[in-house]
Amino acid sequence: MWTTGQELQQGKYKLEKMLGIGGFGVTYLATEQASGKSIAIKTLNIVTQNRPNFDKAQEKFIKEAFRLSQCSHPHIVRVYDIFKEDQLWGMTMEYIPGQNLKDYLEQKGALSEEEGLSYIHQIGDALSFVHSQGFLHRDVKPQNIMLRSIDSDTPDSYEAVLIDFGSVREFTTGKTETHTNIGTECFAPIEQYEKRAKRGEFTDVYALAATLYNLLTGKRPCPSDFRDQGMVLIPPKQHNLNLSP
Repeated sequence: MWTTGQELQQGKYKLEKMLGIGGFGVTYLATEQASGKSIAIKTLNIVTQNRPNFDKAQEKFIKEAFRLSQCSHPHIVRVYDIFKEDQLWGMTMEYIPGQNLKDYLEQKGALSEEEGLSYIHQIGDALSFVHSQGFLHRDVKPQNIMLRSIDSDTPDSYEAVLIDFGSVREFTTGKTETHTNIGTECFAPIEQYEKRAKRGEFTDVYALAATLYNLLTGKRPCPSDFRDQGMVLIPPKQHNLNLSP
């Protein structure tokens, strides 16, 4: 496993600290030493490295990097380069200092309609671009949306940036396909609980709508598999009386 202070690519990058670790990957803050620029570097975490299907996971990781590099958009995290260090592949990306929407929401509480909708419109625009490239994100949720400062003179002025494309898949709208069951409870639509189901742009739209519900109420909507069994979604206005129709 890479460690703080380690230099990669013959001194081109220096790892400063670990930013976060997920189910498959780990992300570090690093410095591009020639320019002094802060960047993020993502690779497979130690658990994934020790699995028997490590080689397959590496292939998936490289595909993620190429998918991201095809998605150049103001509200999608930017990929700069991919490289191989010994037997491990890495991806250099834009470093976005600050919080993801999940942490921001926990700190601030339910957002105003104006602020919440501005982030949803930005991520919706990013998803429209992703879909136009023939991909589904498949894991839209507040935790996968970073807030990037847009005005240093106004500390609370942010724009939303979509991150974590590790679950991205190609798709054909409305076609029944076999996909790995993946998604986050309360944000994943019902088709993501099924191995074979029709998938399309609507898969990400459901997750984006669930994200909007969460931002404006401070509550997560009930899971779609519970709704499929008859549980009724609590109207958002019951959580937040200030919401407009």
